[in-house]
Amino acid sequence: MLNPAKLKSLPCGDHSDGHGLFLSVVERGGTIERIWTYRFTDLEGKRQRMEFAKLGDKDSHLRDVLCLSGARDRVREFRVDLKQKGIDPRIKKRVERKAGITFKEFAESQYPDWCKGKSPEEEKQWKRSIADMNLLHAMKLHEIETDHVLAALKTIWFDKPITADRTRQRLERLFDAAKALKLRTGDNPAVWRGNLKPLLPSPRRLNRKKKGGKKGHASIPYEKAPALMAALSYDTGVSARCTEVGILTVARSQEIRLMEWDEIDFHKKQWTIPAAKMKVKGEADPKDHLVPLSDQAIEVIRSMPRTGRYVFPSDKVAEHQPFYANALAGCIKRAGFRATMHGMRSTFRNWGGESVKHNFRREVLEHCLSHRVGDESELSYWTAEMIERRRIALQAWADYIKPKRKPKSAPEEKPELRLVKSAA
Repeated sequence: MLNPAKLKSLPCGDHSDGHGLFLSVVERGGTIERIWTYRFTDLEGKRQRMEFAKLGDKDSHLRDVLCLSGARDRVREFRVDLKQKGIDPRIKKRVERKAGITFKEFAESQYPDWCKGKSPEEEKQWKRSIADMNLLHAMKLHEIETDHVLAALKTIWFDKPITADRTRQRLERLFDAAKALKLRTGDNPAVWRGNLKPLLPSPRRLNRKKKGGKKGHASIPYEKAPALMAALSYDTGVSARCTEVGILTVARSQEIRLMEWDEIDFHKKQWTIPAAKMKVKGEADPKDHLVPLSDQAIEVIRSMPRTGRYVFPSDKVAEHQPFYANALAGCIKRAGFRATMHGMRSTFRNWGGESVKHNFRREVLEHCLSHRVGDESELSYWTAEMIERRRIALQAWADYIKPKRKPKSAPEEKPELRLVKSAA
């Protein structure tokens, strides 16, 4: 243990105070320097040595470390961060050296580049989100914790919950970028699961309450589905083709907008949706979802030029990117119908349930919608994909809403008229 009264009289060398704290006395350029040093084992199990202050310096919290107690406090923080939070003290030191940037300064330096090549509306939404988080504007980026983000979000969470949730997602991206640039350490304070979720009510439930209770997604009677598909066929935009295939496959909006060429097997006539793109809840080991493709869906997909990663790239942005979430619903609206892509899944379910001609089993229809069927016990035994049964159901659905065009038959040859001479 070091004696506070003898710090300035210690000879050259390393003098231990315990718990990894050393006062290193070295001669540099003819002068004696006394440097506080921390020795520790890093996250990879390697021994490390870090100089963090000189005797008499002020640290980032403006505490005088001339006294031994200040150095001990600093090392105690390093140990807690390392063992409980997994933060390397060298990274923390680097962050504090760059500690001058505020949240607003960092946000305004980042999001304009993220909006390049996208629609002008994207940049407007980012500006609005940053403006709403005015409680964070003047705070140093590395000092922001979960309680600060929580207080800022609460100012808009209950009045405009869906907008607030999108703002939270943008905050999460900003803090991820800050950590990647070594401007902050520790967990992301804007993460939802395991962080803000227990502290804030669900934004979607709040939104339903604001609208007067739970309302389903807008859908149309299945008798009108053929008319919708006919109207979409006159729309030459890529969003119309995306909407058509989405309705034919009864896929969710996100799944069809993010459809990629390497997910399609034209030989097997099926589409494999990765589990990461699907709305999966409560499954420890989510699986990819196989979607049988009807002849009509294959025809539309083959008509698309292969210009990049996505089958249906947005025609509203300069770069190759998928459509935004509301693009497909807007396409249906332009066709003269009030429905969403999720509502069209309900339309399919109603058609399949009331179809006397085909008499589809409930399990087949639910599998087409990628829904879980049965309780945990039943699911543990039911592992089949029902791919062929679903293929029959989806082909029947396609034939109902988008009948195949009959090939023009060759005109019948009229029998040649011959004049028969009568016998004289």
